[in-house]
Amino acid sequence: MLLKLLRILGWLVSGWWLAAGPVAQAQQLEQQPDRILSTVGLRDVSSDPAGFAWVAARQGVFRYDGRQLVPLNQLVRQGPHLSGEATRVVADSAGTVWIGMHSGLYAFVPATGELRQVPLPRLTGRHGHINALLLYRGTLWFGRGLDPCQVFRLPLRQARQPARLVWQHPQGLIGAIEPDSAGQLLLFSFERSWRLAPGGQVQPVASDSHRYRVLKADDSRRTQLADHPLRLPNSPWFLTDSVLYERRPRQPPRVLARWLRNNSSPAVPRLNVLELDSTWYWLGTGELLALSIRRQRQPPGLQHFPLPLARGWNGWLCFNRDRTGLWAFAEGMPGVFKLRPRQAPVQALPVAGGQGLSTRAINRLADGRLVVGSYSGTFTQAADSPRAPLRHWPGEVPGTVWFCSLRLPDARLVVGLENAGVWLLAGPRLQEIEWTGPHPEPTGKTTFCLLRDRAGRLWAGGQQGLFKLDLVRRTRRRYREGDPAWPLHRCEIEAISEGAGGELWLATNRGLYCLQPATGALRHYGPDERPPYRLPTALLRCVLVSHPDSVWVGTLDAGLLLLHPRRGVWRQLTLGQGLPSEAVAFVLAPPPGRVLWVGTHNGLVRYEPRTGRRSDLTTAEGLATNELNRQSAWYDPARQRLYAGGVGGLSVLAPQALAAAGYRPRLLLTCLTQHHARPDTIRTDYLAGALPQGLEMAPGDAFADLTLSLSDDAGPQPGRFTYRLLGTGPAPWQELGPGNRLRLQRLEPGDYTLEIRGETGLGTPTRNGLRVPVRARTYWWRRPGVWALLTGLLVAGAVGGVYGWQRRRGQRRERHWQAEHALRQRIAADLHDDVGNLLTQISMHSDLLRETPHSPAQTRDRLDALALASRQAAQQMSDVVWSLDAGPLRLGQLLARMRDHAQEVLPPAGLDVQFRVPADLPDPALAPALLHNFYLIYKEALHNVVKHAHATTVTVQLAAATACLTLTVADDGRGHDGSPRPGGRGLANMQARARTVGGTVRYDPLATGFAVVVTVPLAG
Repeated sequence: MLLKLLRILGWLVSGWWLAAGPVAQAQQLEQQPDRILSTVGLRDVSSDPAGFAWVAARQGVFRYDGRQLVPLNQLVRQGPHLSGEATRVVADSAGTVWIGMHSGLYAFVPATGELRQVPLPRLTGRHGHINALLLYRGTLWFGRGLDPCQVFRLPLRQARQPARLVWQHPQGLIGAIEPDSAGQLLLFSFERSWRLAPGGQVQPVASDSHRYRVLKADDSRRTQLADHPLRLPNSPWFLTDSVLYERRPRQPPRVLARWLRNNSSPAVPRLNVLELDSTWYWLGTGELLALSIRRQRQPPGLQHFPLPLARGWNGWLCFNRDRTGLWAFAEGMPGVFKLRPRQAPVQALPVAGGQGLSTRAINRLADGRLVVGSYSGTFTQAADSPRAPLRHWPGEVPGTVWFCSLRLPDARLVVGLENAGVWLLAGPRLQEIEWTGPHPEPTGKTTFCLLRDRAGRLWAGGQQGLFKLDLVRRTRRRYREGDPAWPLHRCEIEAISEGAGGELWLATNRGLYCLQPATGALRHYGPDERPPYRLPTALLRCVLVSHPDSVWVGTLDAGLLLLHPRRGVWRQLTLGQGLPSEAVAFVLAPPPGRVLWVGTHNGLVRYEPRTGRRSDLTTAEGLATNELNRQSAWYDPARQRLYAGGVGGLSVLAPQALAAAGYRPRLLLTCLTQHHARPDTIRTDYLAGALPQGLEMAPGDAFADLTLSLSDDAGPQPGRFTYRLLGTGPAPWQELGPGNRLRLQRLEPGDYTLEIRGETGLGTPTRNGLRVPVRARTYWWRRPGVWALLTGLLVAGAVGGVYGWQRRRGQRRERHWQAEHALRQRIAADLHDDVGNLLTQISMHSDLLRETPHSPAQTRDRLDALALASRQAAQQMSDVVWSLDAGPLRLGQLLARMRDHAQEVLPPAGLDVQFRVPADLPDPALAPALLHNFYLIYKEALHNVVKHAHATTVTVQLAAATACLTLTVADDGRGHDGSPRPGGRGLANMQARARTVGGTVRYDPLATGFAVVVTVPLAG
């Protein structure tokens, strides 16, 4: 009887437990709406090997990279453009995307941008919608049409061949094709299901489409009809679409949990289970359910996560792009949720009673309990329960607010209190370390920081300077108390850190000080100092010496500084460099010291100085509060836990576990937007994850924008990117900032390599980096080779010009010399022929007058002849000088000279002269050589008339045309036949002079007289 009562009591307790639902340790699930995917009505999603998601929606087909939805028509470079609703999509291992549309089946190759329609037999039914797609064992299976419905197969090795019709049914449509555990295909319609054997035989298996499916992250699947429940691996627990129950041998089934099942259709399994990290996930009505399938003795705990999907529509659950999380949506309706199971990297410690804490000191007592000082009192946590809530200190609280604390090697605790000095906690008692200075105790008694140096000395920094503690005597006194002008007495010392040489680095509200305790040497760093001792601010909050040459300084308004003691500030992290806040509360470097933990007023930052990688932890990652308090941090080396406190509570994390990331996403290059100068356009090319051909920027191209993404952001915060552009030398890594678009512009001509790295919001680096060859071309006339060629040509031209100039100068000198020589010869010839002859006559007449006696009449004749010869010689000399001094003259000036000469020669000889010159005679300029020879020919003609013609009248006629000048000298004398007289040179001289200037002389005998006709070219 007692056994029966116990059994009834057990059933009652289990019934109450089942009514409340199984309770187990809750697994955290990150749940966020995907605001980009939620803009379209999703029908189906599939991921390709590159890391992109391909979306079939009511609005068409899209490519999704985590930040942008790109319509398929913008990706197509060859083939038709699609319009209308897309029903199904699947991507194969080669990257080809198969798309089911109302108009048929299409294949798209992202690498080439080719879109083609798969040839299918002629449609015979009501419509040709592609309702089902399945990639299975290298073959694409798909269902088409309604009344009749058809099943086709297309081997991927013969993807360009027409698909083969496998089976056809006169009624209904094929909503889904699934493989079963035996490798056969199950075909599901609205009212029935069939099994398709490898040989093509089809047999009905059920009168409905109800089925259960388990899909794993590696794309392996198990599908079975709904007439049998799903069994959890290696357990007695079973699952249906609405019940979790236990079934053991010789015992009735025991229901463990119930829920409202999800809406389903032939396209959606009645129970669609996705397995991720040994956990099953599926949809119920308005919720997501999760069940661990790890081997366990107790019944599995079923977790319920509310999920506000559109009611009344088929709920879909699928893997995300990198299969590290899930997407949930209602088929065809806007609204997509990102779901990710995660182990929270940060845990907020609960407080008994739900009280909020603004924490200060954090440490561990001698008995192992965690002790936390706060403005709400002092709290402790049990030593053996790291997740236990914080509780008030039992009994009387020792002291006021614990501002800072220091654990000694003997487990005693030195505590700095607010407005109460420094105390020593030994066991349950708190003993004051008394003031023993020669002067009265400073009024400001709050202690901000404590330090035990390597020599065992204890130091305390407070509101009014630096103090030295003596625990043996329980005394404290201010360092350099006897010096009232000591600078540190007027400083609030916020933090102390010991350097490699035993020096103390002090962060104060008046800058940074470096103190040598043994000698008292003090060096100041601040905004008023000269470099390298200048800092951007004097309001400091913390200091940490990580290396003899590396001092990290946290400021209130200038971010985090890296200081070299002798060279000044090396690095500054501010909002512009990715720090979430410029107010730094603390800096810690847990062993081995390669990573800094920086507390700010907007979250906790994990920073790797060597690589520049940074991850931000906020309340989204489990932090109790984003605003952290100064010096409210402590690293527990025994348990390897980091505690960080702020205005909203205390948080704990394991730095090593956070650094060891099990998943690393891929870095994708999704889009290239480039300005082209010729023609002036901006072109956008969507890429398949990389840019294998590199990037080339032509002259005049203004910019090139590269859009980046991660295959999975792996956290609530978006990924971050760094880059460097390698050219002729090394280049530093630069952070891209909050965006994902990298712009290249104003590049010097040359070849570069653009290196890009990515990381998640938690600082996990991507599994790959990108290297993009970049060539910046310039105008041809700006190329170095062209400049060298132009320089060579310029030098050659200059040398050639100088050579030519020297040569022309020499030629001019030669011509000038020849002209002078010809002039001398001409003058000599003129003087010799004319003036010389006359001078000879004068000399002969003079000799005859002197030596031979003459009669008066003979003497007079001799004197007349002597006077005539003298006048002629003077006239000849005058003509020679005139021809030399005249230079270039015009024809009118020459005509005047000719008239003068005719009047001087002809009338004394008894001859009349007539000039016949047309009134419109041109007046061209005459060259000196032409002038000289033409004038002498004219004189020779007049001389011959006077001497030989025996004429009475001389007629001079002058005519000028554009190209020549004609002179005619005619007389009415006895005439002549034009042949030279014996011993005469006059006619020959005229011929020679005419030829010199390119002219001719013609002799024309007249009926009564003789004419000389001279024609010379004016150009000569």
